[in-house]
Amino acid sequence: MKKLYSNKLNYVTISPLDDYSDDKLRDVYMAPKMMAMRKDKKAFLKTEKQVNTYKEVFLTDNTVNPRIFIQGEAGSGKTTFLAKLALDWCKGVHGYIASDNSAPIFADLDALQCYEFVFHITLRNSVNQFDIYTMVKKQIMDSIYTPTDREKAYELVSEIMKHQRCLILLDGLDEWTGPGDQHNLPTLVVDHIKCVMLISTRPWKLADGKVKHSDIDALFQLEGINEPLALSKTILSRLIDKEELEITFSAFTLYVDKQKLGELLSSPMMLSAIVCSYADGIELKGSKCEIYILLVESLFKKANSDKSTFTHPPFPLFTRTEHIQPNVENLNRLAEMAFHLLFVNERENAIVFSITELKKFKIDEIKDFALKSGILSAQRTASALRSTLSFMFIHLSMQEFLAAYHIARNANRIDGIISIYLNRHPKAYLDISQVFIFLCGLDISYAEKLSRMMHERHASDTNESSNNKNMCNGIVLAGYREANANGYSDIALKLSHFYFNNNNIIDLHKIWETNAANAIVLNVGIDDTKPFSNQRLSPAIDECASQITIDLQSCLELTGLTLEGRSILVKGKYTIWFFCRICFRCVQGNR
Repeated sequence: MKKLYSNKLNYVTISPLDDYSDDKLRDVYMAPKMMAMRKDKKAFLKTEKQVNTYKEVFLTDNTVNPRIFIQGEAGSGKTTFLAKLALDWCKGVHGYIASDNSAPIFADLDALQCYEFVFHITLRNSVNQFDIYTMVKKQIMDSIYTPTDREKAYELVSEIMKHQRCLILLDGLDEWTGPGDQHNLPTLVVDHIKCVMLISTRPWKLADGKVKHSDIDALFQLEGINEPLALSKTILSRLIDKEELEITFSAFTLYVDKQKLGELLSSPMMLSAIVCSYADGIELKGSKCEIYILLVESLFKKANSDKSTFTHPPFPLFTRTEHIQPNVENLNRLAEMAFHLLFVNERENAIVFSITELKKFKIDEIKDFALKSGILSAQRTASALRSTLSFMFIHLSMQEFLAAYHIARNANRIDGIISIYLNRHPKAYLDISQVFIFLCGLDISYAEKLSRMMHERHASDTNESSNNKNMCNGIVLAGYREANANGYSDIALKLSHFYFNNNNIIDLHKIWETNAANAIVLNVGIDDTKPFSNQRLSPAIDECASQITIDLQSCLELTGLTLEGRSILVKGKYTIWFFCRICFRCVQGNR
């Protein structure tokens, strides 16, 4: 099994623009920024405690956590973290000396050696299976043993899982669907009581309410890379001459600061795209859509090197592309399939799909192009009768970008489909958050319409937790920032629950200006010891003294108001004023 992991998990692609550009995971790995979450009544709240050891993940007050969850957004490094953990277990406590990149964070390899076996499972490859023992047989044992030896191996694994302490790594709960509605989590049989499960997922999967809080013994938030600039330098060192590294890296840090790309660098996938494009002489400006269009451009180039620009580009971001126009029909077909898989198909066929779906959207005619470009990948699934191919997009976020592209191109024809999708279950608006954010960068008018549809669902959900409503606040805020990064102004996204803090107050206030009449909850938590975070400083706001007015006069629907912080002053009957310390001193005599 350790040999299997060494072959399967040991290498990682360092450039999303080039599948052939890979390196040993250990050589380019950068420890993640992981924050502990605490259970608070009906919600999990993020704490300020950063987790730096495996021991902190597995134990709470020296008690083993049987079911551990790690949540993080697309491209935040969940898959890489589980792969690194499996490789660390393979090497053992004396197997290697931690490199400068990984020490001292998650360097306590002794904490892994209490597990006799570690089973690494990719959940997207086990859709419609719910028994973990079956997943281990299919994904691990069948890859190690020939058919004649498998039955004995199955019996041995069953005995191991009964009597030995094992760690089960389940990667990608958000990409998995069990058979029927009763299976919301992969399960262990009662006999496998010594096994510990560590499950990675996107936050929406836990927020939709199907995973019960009693199923979660510990939860951690993965927020990307701990030292993104250090990883940027490591990747640059693989792409340019050694003599040029220091000068290029200095120029890159200035570029990141100028274009305000720092927030995107926290995502390993985004970081790789930004660094590799910079090494190729392409400068970006902080838009996620721009980065994904660059990824599509680079993938298409591998399959077809023909060049041509758009006379009338479908969206402004396509203006400078050269390899999309010759392949635009292929792009449109792939986007149509991506959309229907996510919004029309049942969830078990949304991520991993068969040749039937390719034929339905005529992708079978361009299958070689899709596979050669790398925008689709394929795997062979063995069965008792015959082997079959199953397909998936290179990454779920790429599928979501293409779905947003299809929506933007067909905005007037698919309202009904999206409305039906949002009505499937009360929390459906959470799992399309990435599609919504991409849509904000492609077509703000339809994004505004979609935000109204999402608002209708979550504003009417009286049983929804404050954690979910705060998440919706973050989704709309991220969409606003994406629209802003793509040059849109007068953005009118709809939102009813507002959670202000130092890091979002300026951008969120812009959303408030068009939504005061819709506001149901206003929660303000301002720390006057910290400055406001100005991602795009408004001309009306002074850099050293930010003054923002929230007018409550038109808040006819407001049912909840929470104010925390010494820098919050109330003026008159309807106006709340926010001042930083400098402004507060200036006006305290006239408050």
